[in-house]
Amino acid sequence: MGAIRRDMEQLFETLKEIEFKEHLSKIIQYDMETAAPKGGMEDDARDIANLQSEIFRLKKDPDFMHAIRKLYKIDYKTLDTWSKRLVLLLDRDIEKQKGISPKLNKEANELFNQAYIDWLKAKEDKSYDEFKDTLAKIADMEKKLVEARNQEVDINLYDVRISDYEPGFTSKDLDVFFDELEAGIVPLYKAIRKAKYQPKHKFINKPVPISKQEEFTKFLLEFNGFDFNRGSVSTTEHPFTEQFGQNDVRVTTKYFETNFISNMYSIIHEGGHAIFGQNIPDEVFSYHIGEGCLSMAKHESVSRFYENTIGRSKEYIHAIYPTFHKIFEKEFKNVTEDDLYEGVNWIDLKNTLRTEADELTYCLHIIIRYRLEKEMMNGTVDFETLNQRWNAMYQDFFGVDVPDDAKGILQDVHWTSGFGYFPTYAMGNAMNIMYVKKMDEDIGFAKTVKAGKMDKILDWMKENVFAKAPLLDTKEWIKDITGEEFSATAYVEYLTNKFMKLYHLTKADIKAANRVSKKPTKKTVKKTTKKESK
Repeated sequence: MGAIRRDMEQLFETLKEIEFKEHLSKIIQYDMETAAPKGGMEDDARDIANLQSEIFRLKKDPDFMHAIRKLYKIDYKTLDTWSKRLVLLLDRDIEKQKGISPKLNKEANELFNQAYIDWLKAKEDKSYDEFKDTLAKIADMEKKLVEARNQEVDINLYDVRISDYEPGFTSKDLDVFFDELEAGIVPLYKAIRKAKYQPKHKFINKPVPISKQEEFTKFLLEFNGFDFNRGSVSTTEHPFTEQFGQNDVRVTTKYFETNFISNMYSIIHEGGHAIFGQNIPDEVFSYHIGEGCLSMAKHESVSRFYENTIGRSKEYIHAIYPTFHKIFEKEFKNVTEDDLYEGVNWIDLKNTLRTEADELTYCLHIIIRYRLEKEMMNGTVDFETLNQRWNAMYQDFFGVDVPDDAKGILQDVHWTSGFGYFPTYAMGNAMNIMYVKKMDEDIGFAKTVKAGKMDKILDWMKENVFAKAPLLDTKEWIKDITGEEFSATAYVEYLTNKFMKLYHLTKADIKAANRVSKKPTKKTVKKTTKKESK
């Protein structure tokens, strides 16, 4: 046992140093995305790349790797539960880094950090031409990184990236999942495009002072359970959440004077990530496991649980309406509780932005990105005209023309750091609907939210969702919570029931709308042959 103890102590010492450098890297990254002037971004990117190289060197230390392999292959059965999880995750990291040289790792970090700067400029100029070469380099780098660590001849490159985010999942799993989503959502969306009834929504673009939106932001975060003693809020171009440590979780948002709903749901979403981070078990930190053990689908299930399943429910609107009316009395004096509910759930049929998407069509935005990511990893896209392909897919799915590249292929930051992240958003959507069914059985979901008892919701989440999240892979985790295998079924049923009521539709309306529509969108976006962040 003495040797095992020494090996674990060695792991902890190295992990402490890694955590320290990761902390520094995150601080610089956070500053670069929230406060740094344009002229300083390249210096920030260089410093981040240098820190990442140091972290890579520490992870590649022979003694560190030997201790991990010994604990995993020889001593694993004698370890306690949390030590087992730590060693398993570290062994997976060794496999991920296998074959990747320090030189290649540095090149990748330099590319991804520079890509963020390139993307900002291209988006500002609304010019995909300024970013296409960078995107092609990212795709090449993703392939190099995967191929360097895998010797198999026929390996599916995209499956490797998917498993990096969600171990146990493959593109075969996701093809089934997204096909079911498409089959359930597209017919309903087509019926909504022809619906006679439109939810009340004209008030949502009324100008609202940023100062009042900031006040509402603080209220929403605190109401949902965010602890300001251990977190903060700032602004950025593309909202995200960063966890620096157990007691430092920061959320960001973006304000628009003529679209208060954008910030409202951005902050509820990011606040969901932060609430998860503030309430994971202490052992994640005392064992130096790192919040990365939570996986992105788990994280997105929680953030979108707060954003949509709770945040866009009638019951939640009822609970927050008095404060909403008090803060925005001048702007929305005549907006009733029912008006607000309909407004936050109205579907803008001209929208092309994922981050502004309604609850129904959100996953269609993800399907487009998922299918393009597969093609980029498989080498079957033309980067010169990829923006045109993007626009064609939006026309097929949504019947809309993309106005420019900034509202098209350049709208998301994720591809500046690789592929594989986007599917987790849709997976999270489906998962939280699965566990809400269990929550409803235990504490009565609707009545609890309507009463504004968000502390009771949080207590249930701590016990049933957060507690085992670091210890289980996603497939095991969702089955442990719900007793069911992961699928899109419950989510499609939830969306169908909700939006049929909102738009006063019948099943006959849906059938009629699809009888006269053109061929299914799936055929127009089918892959031709044979990646990230919030």
